[in-house]
Amino acid sequence: MRIESLSKFEKKVLRDSVSHYVDLLTEEQLLTAYYTKIIKKKDKSDRVIHCIDNEHLIYKIQKQLKNNFLDFIPLSNCAYGYVKGKSYYDYLKPHVKHGYYMKLDIKDFFHSIKEKELREVLKYYVDDVSINESLTILDFITKVVTVNEFLPQGAVTSPVLSNIYFRFLDIRISRYCRKFGINYTRYVDDLLFSSDNLFIHKRVFINGITKILKSQGFQLNPKKVRKTKSEISLNGFVVGENIRLSRKKTAIISSLIYYYQCSPNKTLEELLTEVEKNLEIKIKISNLHNFLAGYRSFLLGLLPFDSVGVLPEVITRTDKKILYKINEIEKILDLTAANI
Repeated sequence: MRIESLSKFEKKVLRDSVSHYVDLLTEEQLLTAYYTKIIKKKDKSDRVIHCIDNEHLIYKIQKQLKNNFLDFIPLSNCAYGYVKGKSYYDYLKPHVKHGYYMKLDIKDFFHSIKEKELREVLKYYVDDVSINESLTILDFITKVVTVNEFLPQGAVTSPVLSNIYFRFLDIRISRYCRKFGINYTRYVDDLLFSSDNLFIHKRVFINGITKILKSQGFQLNPKKVRKTKSEISLNGFVVGENIRLSRKKTAIISSLIYYYQCSPNKTLEELLTEVEKNLEIKIKISNLHNFLAGYRSFLLGLLPFDSVGVLPEVITRTDKKILYKINEIEKILDLTAANI
């Protein structure tokens, strides 16, 4: 989809007159649309997340931009995070049955996407059309989706925009990997590689990826480079001859379901307190939703759906157990969604 005129932008995307929202574009007004959350990283540093206020007009505009425009822009085949119809399990599947694995992590992923560079990417999809003497449609869009000149992690539009922005890099990385027989997929800021070629573990290969990322303002986190042989463990999944769940992940899921069934009216915080006490571990609420959603996707991948997503009329006892567990996980996901 491309925006070639103001009338198309107003009728097809905003579903309203843009003049109603121009006064919101001052830095002071834009900041009122967000509240901040501080999350402690593993290295004990702070991550600041700008969360959009669902009652603010900026939230409404972002929803319209996402649903009526951004969701129609093509993404690379390598992208799996925040992509409709794709899951964390799908992100792992291309890497089954390989001899060598490597995972790289991009440092400060969303904050590395700056307004100026994002604007250059969006030029491919938005013509230089004026709204008034000092504002174009491109100005309007970039202001609405950024804060302090970067992409805020908690905005409605940030996930899809990060994939749009990264599309060219995904293509370049994929082409680079193909030269050496290396598979590549990306889940947000996690880059996963697999191959039967030991070259994947060479410093020169990582240098090539680093150079590609730097061309668009990204940096790797050197403390999170992981190189393994035969299999690799990621977020409770183990990828090797197949994809299986780690014992730790299975224990957490089973414990969550058990305590939820015992006390379905408990808050998420109370539920996690019981699980943490039982397993003697610490679970971050900020990670729990993706943790559960990934496990749900894994279980769905085990069911015998046909090509149009329908189960056979008669299913096995094992399949019934899987469906039951999926149903219980979805109940807990409803709790976690309220905390995102």
